[in-house]
Amino acid sequence: MSNGVLYQHFHADERYFIERCLDWIEQVENNFSVITTYFLNPREVQILQSLVNKRELQIFSSQDFAATELSKLILAPTFYELDEQDFDISLLEIRYPAKFYHLTHSQVLGTFLGQAGVKRQELGDIFVTDEKVQLFVSHHLLETFQTIEKIAKATVQIREIDFSNLLEVDNTATREVVLLSSLRIDKIISVCFNLSRNIATDMLKFKKVKINYFEVEKKDFSVNKDDLISVRGFGRIKILDILGMTKKGKQRVEVEIIRNHRKM
Repeated sequence: MSNGVLYQHFHADERYFIERCLDWIEQVENNFSVITTYFLNPREVQILQSLVNKRELQIFSSQDFAATELSKLILAPTFYELDEQDFDISLLEIRYPAKFYHLTHSQVLGTFLGQAGVKRQELGDIFVTDEKVQLFVSHHLLETFQTIEKIAKATVQIREIDFSNLLEVDNTATREVVLLSSLRIDKIISVCFNLSRNIATDMLKFKKVKINYFEVEKKDFSVNKDDLISVRGFGRIKILDILGMTKKGKQRVEVEIIRNHRKM
């Protein structure tokens, strides 16, 4: 399949990543290289796995030992034997005086990107509780991350810990079947988060909505099965199934909703 035909199967914004994937695959096939990716989101993982399909190489995922949203993949020749250290991943724990401060996901992310001067792709999932924070990072940058001494106004201590000590974060996801007049993204956001259509439209207008990790602004954008919708400040919606029409002409859609805990 030519690259021109290949690109037709993907979103236009995904072309750069596809080219990156094809370059990784070529390095493995032609030079017998072992390639470790940066942290990929689930859509990127799906793309890479589809491109590797039926190729004469192996693919391994960090998901096999750490069930996270963002993960790293290893592409390797058929003779390669997996060494988990090749994933280049460390789990960090951040301790801070939780009695006086409460760190947020955005504060941790902003500090690590700003003070360490790294790209977002070098950071994996960030887990925040009332007492501590944990996050996955690229191991080769470990010393850089450990120089961070302050996040927001809180003095912090950062140490590497074993994956077996990963926090168990409560899954607040709920499954529901909702009725929609159409599969437009503004209507789905409005119904799932119990918002007015005007607020849903504003969230799109001000670039606070992503679908499959890409920003979307058009309120009449149609969603499909398996799409993941992220609405900043409210949570996420996963389209599990489109169940068909009711007798009154409504679309029955099964969704999984993860609602953010919002302070009133």
